[in-house]
Amino acid sequence: MTKEYTKHYRILGVEPGVSWVQLRKAYKGLVNTWHPDRFQQNPRQKNMAEERTKEITQSYQELAEYYKDFGVLPLATKARETTVTDGLSSENSPDTTPVYENQESSVSATDITPPQAHKGQRYKLNVRVMAATALAGITYLIWQIMPWEHSDGLSQFRSPLEQSVDKKKDGDSGQHVHTPGKYFTVGTPLGEVYDIQGTPTKTEQDIWYYGNSKVYFAKGKVLRWDENPSNPLKAMITSGSEKMNAMFFGEGSSKNEVLTIQGRPDRDAGNVWEYGVSRVYFDNDRVKSWDESPFNPLRVRE
Repeated sequence: MTKEYTKHYRILGVEPGVSWVQLRKAYKGLVNTWHPDRFQQNPRQKNMAEERTKEITQSYQELAEYYKDFGVLPLATKARETTVTDGLSSENSPDTTPVYENQESSVSATDITPPQAHKGQRYKLNVRVMAATALAGITYLIWQIMPWEHSDGLSQFRSPLEQSVDKKKDGDSGQHVHTPGKYFTVGTPLGEVYDIQGTPTKTEQDIWYYGNSKVYFAKGKVLRWDENPSNPLKAMITSGSEKMNAMFFGEGSSKNEVLTIQGRPDRDAGNVWEYGVSRVYFDNDRVKSWDESPFNPLRVRE
């Protein structure tokens, strides 16, 4: 095996004990010199250059594999041997002088890192991945446990209703306490709904969602609500609340009244507002008629 490595050094024109940088430099220079594309006009010399390039590349690759495995080149600790001149005679050498002195070799020399460096890089990469995963897990846990506690940085994305609640709380004495057994009703200000029902799951225009239940507002007060049994609301109709007929529209009602009572339509086609598959028809911005589907009930007076 020692003879084989000595042969590889000889083919590359360097001595045992050469550094990796010097070996690569010698390899690049030889491949650049013997590249077959330089001898297109002389088929004999081109064939010879192809064989020479293969021999140079094979020797370099075997030395490189050794360096990759052990971190040093073979025979690095042995005394330098006398360089043996390549067996090619002058008459077999190409008679064309290389003309591309600065041209990069067409055979790419791969940078090789010793095994110790690979282990260190893998260790650092693993530590970074583990740290990033742990940070993401902690952040997600905090967000799930306290989703509304640290919302100051997101205030610019909150809806007008949420911001108005924040302003109301800032202006009060900070004594808002959820009172068990307390209910909201038609006409209750949104700040009190916030105190009674708690933080909504989400808000959309004048609608607060509590799971599958909804509370509708008009001018900052409760207009009506849709309650789902899976998400009960602390709401009830009381004798002091607004009359129920104020929660319905009918023929002759204005668009603003329909908007306040029924909410924003799914599709506004001018004189036709669509709520799912139900429709409300207008004439001069006044309700003319409607088509109601049981799947999308309208709050109309019969």
